[in-house]
Amino acid sequence: MKMKFLLFTLPAFLVALENVFAIPQNFGGNFFGATFQPRDINEDFTEQLLAEAIWRGEELPQVWKSIPSLDGNEVKLLAVNPVILGQRPAAVFANTQKGRLQSIAALYLDAGHFFGYHGNREKDDIKALQRDFKKRYAQLEKALGKTLGERAEDGPDDAVIGRTALLRNTYQDYRIGKLTLRFSAIENHSISLIILRTEDISDDYLDVDIASLDKRQRRKQLLANVRQDRSGDVTIGGIPMFRQGLRPYCAVSTLGMATHYLGLRMSTDALASGARFRNTGSAKGSKILDLYRAAAEEALASVQRSGSFDFKRAKKYLEKGFPVVVWRRYSSERNLLHSAAAKGKVLPEANPADRASWPTSKTDPGHASVVTGYNEKTGEVIFMESWGEHTRGKRMHIEELEATSYAAFYFKI
Repeated sequence: MKMKFLLFTLPAFLVALENVFAIPQNFGGNFFGATFQPRDINEDFTEQLLAEAIWRGEELPQVWKSIPSLDGNEVKLLAVNPVILGQRPAAVFANTQKGRLQSIAALYLDAGHFFGYHGNREKDDIKALQRDFKKRYAQLEKALGKTLGERAEDGPDDAVIGRTALLRNTYQDYRIGKLTLRFSAIENHSISLIILRTEDISDDYLDVDIASLDKRQRRKQLLANVRQDRSGDVTIGGIPMFRQGLRPYCAVSTLGMATHYLGLRMSTDALASGARFRNTGSAKGSKILDLYRAAAEEALASVQRSGSFDFKRAKKYLEKGFPVVVWRRYSSERNLLHSAAAKGKVLPEANPADRASWPTSKTDPGHASVVTGYNEKTGEVIFMESWGEHTRGKRMHIEELEATSYAAFYFKI
């Protein structure tokens, strides 16, 4: 069946990297883009969320808060955490497209949020958390599976989605009336439930409209997103914002931003499940490079990695509408300058004194950004982060990015 909604596998996050590679970590953001934490309540919302009325177009029950989402797609977070099917989720999302409710996703357990970002956490603390997570996972998987089996009119039926071994997921589909309750239990990662109309279920991560195009048509579509203004800025439009939250997912979120732009409909959380994070509060040891290749393949695209950012090479990709994901060394001081430049402030001259402040040491933390444009007149690259809309249009000297980068990913169709 064809893709008709934004897939949440929450929601709806390699061979071991060489020592010279620092895996990008987290420097900002918040829980799934929300600016608040829903409060727990004991009320049961199961019937309210399965009610035929809301799937016919009536308003959702209770209070929902809109959170940043993609163009044409509205995502809301339930302001409370009620009981659903006998268990309390950590968050409940509603996804609406053009005024039509597409899905409701209950996230019961998420490793990224559970472990957070803690690069220097003690081993004993990590082991204790891992035991707690494993226990909670087993309890939820058993309880929800039992309740779904008792409540559903039909199922469970296995639904397998994904072209690649790394991102291929198996869901258990249960049917109640005209709805399908898609249960996802991904070991060491997450437990979630997606409620949607049976007619809307999909077996592909690629957008149906994108999948219908041949390569030439897709390239033409991407080229149409490139703009050049009088100042000399050459930029790509239409790249979505994925917020990584308080999780070590910046390399995953930026990958999601780039591949969603190419037509892949996978959230940060869905991609992160394929990265095989070790649940230590760090991205170290994950299969992140394999994930980049798998995500490109799922998008019917390809990706090439180089050991640093090369502007001459990147320019050719950007001019054709292909964003470039860059892993680079980060400093908060330089970040302030890059953010100020997005608001019109001129960057300091790239003289020896300025270069001395560039983070080029292997001991400097790693971070991932998406390069979305450039200006050769000013010698700047234009980029964005996975921290929110305020990070669009940041700027730095071309040579600074070349000097501070340690990996660049070039996508192509």
